[in-house]
Amino acid sequence: MRGQWRNKRDANEPEIVGMFKALGCAVARTDQPVDLIVGYRGVSHLVEVKVEGGRLNASQRQFHASWRGDFSVVRSIEDVREVVEMWRAV
Repeated sequence: MRGQWRNKRDANEPEIVGMFKALGCAVARTDQPVDLIVGYRGVSHLVEVKVEGGRLNASQRQFHASWRGDFSVVRSIEDVREVVEMWRAV
C-alpha cells in the first residue's frame, strides 16, 4: 500500500511553491521525508504540504517528532506568508 501514495502531490502544492518563490525563497520538491526543502536567507527549512484539513500520516508524525530542525506544515498561501514571516523574525 505504501507504493500507492508514493509521489502523490497535494493539489495546492503548485500555488504554495509559487508563493514561497514570490517571497524570495528557493524551493526544491522532494518525496521523503517531506514535500519541500525551502531555502530562505541561507537556512534550509523542511516543509510538508497538506490540503485544508489534511493530516500527517503515521510516518510523517514520527519524523516530525524526532526531527531536531525546522519543520513546518502549510495548507494555504496564508500559511506560507506566516511561516516566512516567522523565519524573517529569527
